[in-house]
Amino acid sequence: MQDVERKRFYLYLLLIFLSIVINTKSDMQFLVTSDTLGKNIQGLSKMMNGKASLAILDHYLFEVDGNVLQVIASDGENMMRTTTELMESDLTPGESVRFCVHSRVLGDFLKNIPTQPLTIIMESKTEITINYMNGHVSFPCVSDDEYPTFDILTGDTETAILPSTAMLEDITRTSPFTEQGTMRPVLNAVCFNFKEDGLDVVSCNGQVLMKNHHLDIHTDKEGIFLLPPKPAALLRHFLCKEPLDICIKFTDSAAQFVGDTWQLTCRLIEGRYPNYNSVIPANNDKTMLIDKRALQDAIRRMLPMGNPHSKVMKMELDTTALTVSCEDIDYNTKAKESVPCDYDATPMAIGVNGDTLCNVLSNIPSDMVRITFSEYSRPLLVSPVDETEGLQITALLMPTLLND
Repeated sequence: MQDVERKRFYLYLLLIFLSIVINTKSDMQFLVTSDTLGKNIQGLSKMMNGKASLAILDHYLFEVDGNVLQVIASDGENMMRTTTELMESDLTPGESVRFCVHSRVLGDFLKNIPTQPLTIIMESKTEITINYMNGHVSFPCVSDDEYPTFDILTGDTETAILPSTAMLEDITRTSPFTEQGTMRPVLNAVCFNFKEDGLDVVSCNGQVLMKNHHLDIHTDKEGIFLLPPKPAALLRHFLCKEPLDICIKFTDSAAQFVGDTWQLTCRLIEGRYPNYNSVIPANNDKTMLIDKRALQDAIRRMLPMGNPHSKVMKMELDTTALTVSCEDIDYNTKAKESVPCDYDATPMAIGVNGDTLCNVLSNIPSDMVRITFSEYSRPLLVSPVDETEGLQITALLMPTLLND
C-alpha cells in the first residue's frame, strides 16, 4: 500500500514539473539591442500619420521566425518591412509568432533608453514585457488577425538595379522641387524614367525642373514610374551611404524596393508625366561661371532687404562680375553686391526668385557652377562645372519679370 501511495506522490510531482515546463515554454522571449530596434522603429514611424483608416494600422506588426525579427508598418497605401537578426530567441527555425504593438507606446519608450540588450517576453496573447538593465515595462499587444495583407505588386513587372548611394542622392536632390499642391498629382512625384540612353530622375514644381541623367544605368526594357512623396521620404531614411545595390520591381501602379535589411512596397502615382526634355532650352548662348558659395552668401545677404513675399532678386551680368540686388519699396530698403564671375557675352539683366536660386545651388554638387542664359524672359540652366563621371545634373529655373 505504501508503494502505491509513493508512486502516486511521484506522479503528482512529475505532473507539477511538466506543468511548470509547459508554462515556462509558453512565455516566448527574444533578445535584441535597443539601438538596432530603435533605429528601425524611428524609420518606420515615418509611415504613421495618425489618420489610419483602420485602428490596427496604428500598430507595428512583429513577426519572429526562428532567430529573425521582422517589424512591419503600413498606412494602407504603403508597407515597410525591416529585418533584424536576433541575439537570442526561444524559437527554433520554422517556428514563428506574430503580434501587434501600438506604435506610439513602443516609440516613446525606445526614444528614452540608452544602448543595451532588451529582452522582449510575450507572456500572453495580450501582453508583452520588455526587460532592460534597470527595470522593465509591460504594455498590451493585440492579435495580428486584423492586420491587412499587402499584395499589390501583381501582373507584369519591370526590374532594375540601382546603387544605393546614387538613389539616395537622386531622391535628396529632386524631392525639394516637387509640387506640393493637389492640382497636378503627377508633379507631386519624383519621376524615374529608364530609357535606352540611361536613367533620368526628375522633379518639377512649375518654377524649377531638376534632372539627374545617369549614363551608366541601364535596364533590359524601358519603363517609367512616379514615386510619391511619402515613400521617397522613407527611402531617404533607409538608403545607406554604402555601395549596396537596391532591387526595384515596378508595375504601372505599384513598386517594391528591396535593400539589405528592409523592403518597401508602395502604390505609385498614376498618370502621364510631362515631356520635361521639351522645356529644357538648347540655345542658351550666354554662359557664366561663378563660385557657388560666394553667390549663395551674397543672395542670403540681399534677400532680407528685398520683398519678403516675392523674393525677387535682380542679376546684372558683366564680363568680370555679377551684381545682385534687392529692393523693398514698402519699407524703403535695398541692397546691392558684386560677385566675381567669368561671363563671355554681352551684358544683360535678369530677375529670379533669390530663395529658389539659393535652394537650387544647394543641390548642385560642385564648388563652381555654370549658369547659362539666352534672354531675360527665357529659362536659365544651372549645372556643375566639375561633373561626376556618368552623371549629368541640370536644373532649369524660370526667371521673374522685373518692374524696371
